[in-house]
Amino acid sequence: MPSRRGRVALSVVGIAVGALFLWLAVRDADLAAVRDVLSSARPGLVALAVAAFAVVYALQAARWRRIAATPAVRLARFYEMTVSGVAVNNVLPGRIGDLLRARWLGLAAKMPGGRAFGTVIIDRACDLVVLVGLLLVGIVAVATSTWLVDLALAGLALVLLVGALFAFARVYVGGRERDRRSRGLVRRLVRDTVEALAQPLTLKSAATWLALSVCAWLTWSVAAYLVARSLGVDISFADAVFVSAVLNLGSAIPSSPGFVGTYEWLGVASLGLVGVDHEAALAFTILLHASWYVPTTLGGGSALIVRGARGLRKRRSAPHHGTSPDDTASAA
Repeated sequence: MPSRRGRVALSVVGIAVGALFLWLAVRDADLAAVRDVLSSARPGLVALAVAAFAVVYALQAARWRRIAATPAVRLARFYEMTVSGVAVNNVLPGRIGDLLRARWLGLAAKMPGGRAFGTVIIDRACDLVVLVGLLLVGIVAVATSTWLVDLALAGLALVLLVGALFAFARVYVGGRERDRRSRGLVRRLVRDTVEALAQPLTLKSAATWLALSVCAWLTWSVAAYLVARSLGVDISFADAVFVSAVLNLGSAIPSSPGFVGTYEWLGVASLGLVGVDHEAALAFTILLHASWYVPTTLGGGSALIVRGARGLRKRRSAPHHGTSPDDTASAA
């Protein structure tokens, strides 16, 4: 975990960046008109969008479970960890929720922390590859601009970097003898992470992971399309896929927790390229943001509180003063 000073620095930088992008998103908008558009939202379609987001996280949980190859840990637990990780990212800077996901998986599956973190890296890499692919298709088929090209190039650079990381892991592990002697926590974590990334990958496994990723992001696009229709914003499904790719790939830009500000600017800018006026685009982005942010924050936060309370009860009722590994896992 980052140090307290590091977390403070991330928060300051993220909030400043988020505030700048939020100002860019609202500076020329008629906020009264934005409010009028939001007030016209059709609740039924918004509810369907929220349900679609729930399916997105189920698909991502199923993908992560396949990557981790831990059939003893139920899919429901992976779903809980996935949503809880999103909830943490919603309120804390620096993607700390992804680090905690690795910790929770390590405890639940009784696997080394480094290996668990390796599964999270692979999980995120699948999202990156698919989102960059969707963005490239969108640039060709839907809209383009200088900043979109820059975003696509940055995404491609990240994909190449991740590919180089996997290649390095394979070469590094293949050229060294496996040493299980304890040399400190950090070295063990790095070693286990590299070994997880160096595991042989079959074409079937890669195809399954990427297929689940495509399904997840197309479902996300369905949710975006439903939100647009609820507000009377006339966009095609191809436009919704394009905007979803921009929003989720662009969210990698350092920002405030929950991507407040960055998300709104990306939504306004991308919808502007497909002919949606400023006020309708801003209203759409606000409602879309709320449609996944509020349920994941409440649901994931509640799951963390319930699991923590359950772990405390088990420890208090235990006959011995110490805590067992299972209790620790339950508390996490």
